[in-house]
Amino acid sequence: MKMRTALFLLLITSAFLTTSCAPSAPVDNRADDAAAIQALDEQWSATAARKDLTGTIAFYADDAVLFPPNAPIATDRKSIRESWAALLGQSTAVSWKVSKAEVAKSGELGYLYGTYELSIKDPKGGPPVPDTGKLVEIWKKQADGKWRCIVDTYNSDLPVPAAPEAKK
Repeated sequence: MKMRTALFLLLITSAFLTTSCAPSAPVDNRADDAAAIQALDEQWSATAARKDLTGTIAFYADDAVLFPPNAPIATDRKSIRESWAALLGQSTAVSWKVSKAEVAKSGELGYLYGTYELSIKDPKGGPPVPDTGKLVEIWKKQADGKWRCIVDTYNSDLPVPAAPEAKK
């Protein structure tokens, strides 16, 4: 009987040690990370609305790419800056809002999509030309733990203008 009790206690102790020494499940921070990305994107929109070019491009990672509509891919800081400089001119106003943000289970990548509003003043004094559209951004957690945008694209909801009729 003593042998049975000793064996039983050994099994329980082994089971306890095995489960207590096993690695714990990783903490799921996806909701917090998605909220962080959304908050950063709200700051980004506010920075662009202030026409702060340097601040606007600071949200991109060093290896980011921008896919502007009707233009080549901007694959470096210089071309991303040039693309944004055109959007943040004196005659424009831009803002955007996130519709959804989500982070991968790994916690290394996240994405968001949303809508934007752009207004361009008519240089001839007419009413501003409005534009609305959608956007997609992919964010990556950097080595320092900060989130930066690595892929950015947007395009208009407006229909493509009709081609002018050929003269007869």
